[in-house]
Order: sequence, then structure tokens, then C-alpha cells
Amino acid sequence: MLLPLSAAMKTAVYDLDKTLVRRATFTPFLIFASRRLAPWRITFLPLWVLMMAGYRIGLYNRTSLKQFGMRLMLGNPGHEILQLTGRAFASAHVERSGWLEGIVAMVEADRAEGRRIAIATAAFEFYATAFADMIGIEHVIATRWDGRLIPGGNCYGAEKYRRVAEWLGHDPAQSDLRFVSDSFADLPLLAAAKDAVFVTRNNAKRAKAAAQGWQVVDGEL
Repeated sequence: MLLPLSAAMKTAVYDLDKTLVRRATFTPFLIFASRRLAPWRITFLPLWVLMMAGYRIGLYNRTSLKQFGMRLMLGNPGHEILQLTGRAFASAHVERSGWLEGIVAMVEADRAEGRRIAIATAAFEFYATAFADMIGIEHVIATRWDGRLIPGGNCYGAEKYRRVAEWLGHDPAQSDLRFVSDSFADLPLLAAAKDAVFVTRNNAKRAKAAAQGWQVVDGEL
């Protein structure tokens, strides 16, 4: 049973893609998993690229896009197979792309301070958990997959805020919360956090984040 966290308890919540790990994970996961589980499906990769373009021009939302991608590139493997594949993918992705070491060091500092730490990500839970395990983070708030659909929708934007609030047991704005992300899509949590940290090397994004009063860091350092 998940017990509410005290509002006075220090917590730290981290995004995953381009925050803890250097590169995005979903398309690389689809490619990795299709090659491993159903190699013939890699021929659908050009269609997946077209679907991403459709999303960018507003033809459908992220939840629909990700559901389509899973079914297109993987079919319907069982949950246990997805977990095993997710672990293999996480290891390969870190080996290929690496962690943002400065952000991992921040996790270690939060742990030493006694903060309760979670990853909150739009990545699928079955592989986000593998990344979390690699750096000793127990709590993962991520997109769920039931084999065909995404229950509750993509863990992104307002939905990520709702899911973090559910984990905390109260409004994030009432917490001693550090939230770390590279994405302005996480504005709801960044705006609510007592200590908002924005990760970027882009000067325009740096200026925009600084104008919000957020701490801006380069995860490479």
C-alpha cells in the first residue's frame, strides 16, 4: 500500500530522457526491441518516422502515437518479455549514450541529504524501472502499458503532475520538492517545485528557464 509522504519530507523527482540519460529512449527502444523480438518489423521503421511527423503537425496526441508505435514495431509481447527486453535495452542505451554525470551526481547528493527520490517520466514503466535500478532509485512514476493501450494516458505534462501528486499524497506545490527536467512540457511540476532545476546546454532554453526563476544546469558538468 502506498502511504502519503509528509509535506515536510524532502523529495527529489527526476525526469529520465535527456535529464538522467543523455538521449531520448522511446524510438531507440522500439528499434532495439523489434530487432530482438520480431526482426521483420524493423521494415516498419519508415512508417513510424511518418507517424512521428504526423504527431508534430498535430494529427494525434502522444498517447495515440506511442500506442501505435508499440503495436507497429513490437506487436503484443507479454509483460515479462517486455521487462527482460527493457533491462537489456537500458544497459545497451547507457553503454551507447551514457548518463548525464552531473545529474547523477545530483541524485547522489539528494540521497546523502536523505531526500526520497523518484523518477517521473513519459517513458514506459517496464524499461524506465531498469534505468532506475541501475542508479539505485526505488520509485518510478512512468507510462503504463497493458499490451494494447496506455491506461491513464501518457505520463507527460499535466498527467505527470497528477501522477506525482498521487505518489506524494498531496499537491506538489505543498511539498519540499526538487524537480529536475530538460523539458518545458514539465512546466506544471517545474512551476510547483520549491527547487526547480532545468537541464540544458541550449542558450535560448537557458534564458527562457532562467526567466522563470529556475536553476539552470548543464548536465555534462
